[in-house]
Amino acid sequence: MIKEDNLSDSFKFNIGDRVVIKDHWEFADGIVGTIVTPAPFLLANAQEGEWQGHRRTIMGRKSLIHFYFVKFDMPADDGSGDGDYTGAEIEEECLIPLSEYK
Repeated sequence: MIKEDNLSDSFKFNIGDRVVIKDHWEFADGIVGTIVTPAPFLLANAQEGEWQGHRRTIMGRKSLIHFYFVKFDMPADDGSGDGDYTGAEIEEECLIPLSEYK
């Protein structure tokens, strides 16, 4: 469980923000989407305290990792062979605002 005092920083993205994936380990660069509220099944299957509003935080090997759920504009493949996805949980460090994408 993540302690509340580790979550005091402000959210980088808000619901409705338009983002682009960059340098993700599964999804290709340039996938565009929108930050959305996570689906109920994601919330139900998470550890207590992981989801704070629309951001999920877990403890990585060295530091906290923040995730946002992104609904993709077009279905996207993650290379797993499981098919295209309409959205996914994406690490904050792999998201940039659409307005800043070059």
